[in-house]
Amino acid sequence: MKQLLLGLLLFQLTAPVLAGVDVLSIRIWHSPLSTRLVFDLSGPVVYSVFTLTDPQRIVIDLKNTESSAVSPGDQTLGPWLLALRSGNPNNGVLRYVLDLKGQVHHDSFLLPPGVVYGHRLVVDVKPADRSLRANNDPVDSPTKKDYVVVIDPGHGGDDPGALGRRGTHEKKVVLAIAKRLQSILNHWPGVAAQLTRKGDYYVSLRNRIRIAAEHQADLFISVHADSARRRSARGASVYILSSKGASSEIGRELAKRENASDLIGGVKLGKQEHSVRETMLDMEVDWKIKESKAFARNLLDELGKVGFLHTKQVQQAGFVVLKAIEIPAVLVEVGFISNKKEERALQTALHHERIAGSMFRAIVRYCTEKSQCRVNQDPKGIHVVRKAESLSLLAARFGTTISAIKRANKLKIDTLLIGQKLVIPEL
Repeated sequence: MKQLLLGLLLFQLTAPVLAGVDVLSIRIWHSPLSTRLVFDLSGPVVYSVFTLTDPQRIVIDLKNTESSAVSPGDQTLGPWLLALRSGNPNNGVLRYVLDLKGQVHHDSFLLPPGVVYGHRLVVDVKPADRSLRANNDPVDSPTKKDYVVVIDPGHGGDDPGALGRRGTHEKKVVLAIAKRLQSILNHWPGVAAQLTRKGDYYVSLRNRIRIAAEHQADLFISVHADSARRRSARGASVYILSSKGASSEIGRELAKRENASDLIGGVKLGKQEHSVRETMLDMEVDWKIKESKAFARNLLDELGKVGFLHTKQVQQAGFVVLKAIEIPAVLVEVGFISNKKEERALQTALHHERIAGSMFRAIVRYCTEKSQCRVNQDPKGIHVVRKAESLSLLAARFGTTISAIKRANKLKIDTLLIGQKLVIPEL
């Protein structure tokens, strides 16, 4: 009897260790330079990843693992993967095989459970030739005469950011606003706007910094949407880097949440480039904070014209994404996605245009105050109508009204023609 009880006790003690891991789902994200596979797991796993040739393929072996996941279709695999297969080469081993279109590099790492996800195995696949890009997506190179603005849509991919009660994802809202701002700026003489991400994929905080440096940015704007437990919280706010500490408890909590994005989005921990550390040590902090604050004040003023401000003062906090950039840099919270009314507004294209327009006007105002800035406002205020533009869209962008535009141009109808020249009464 004692032996039986001892055997049952030993079984109970070892059962959790022997319990198999389940692959719950497989998700795929594509960026211009890589494809990411995320295996959602029921627990920690022992795994190995290796490559085989003739034909080229990547093999992922998961020990003591089974799968209840639905395999993604081949059409979702992206530009470098031909197929994803699975099988059991040995007892207790689940194997995934990635058939490749050519030679690639790969990286893999495990992520511990967090607020959004449980255990994850991440496998990143990149073409061996770094000049190859998904869908032949070129890198836009601004000319030296351009004033370069890098726009950073927060979150992306595995990191959805804040979630609204109506299911709105912060990552989608801020990308839509960033794309509108980029389009507006790229049609303005002397300006070149770049995005840190162009689609639904995650870019690490360090790589966002690197993108700004590679494009020799003159200004950096990180776009976010806020969230709070208090549902009545509302309004936009603007943050700059603090050399000391956060200017408010909200700022401290926000910086803590945003700086943890790499843990959610999926970044190999402990990896930090030497050049980034050097930049953080060598940057001219005082000048940067002074210029950032000057731009942030203009931005708050313009945002206040299109909606409620959560705070009328420029806030400061220790955001990683603002630290290693030797240029004026701000983080904008465009509103509270946790607020029912603001979430509804943030789902509309017209409100996206209002926010993008306010950022655009703040940039023009800031640039006209700086002798080194080459952005010039047309004294005549003439705008040439482009495809898909309407009076309501232009009024939102330039901070004026439909009736004011119609009066200034003696328009009898609301219909606009492509190529039509309009006087913008206020800018």
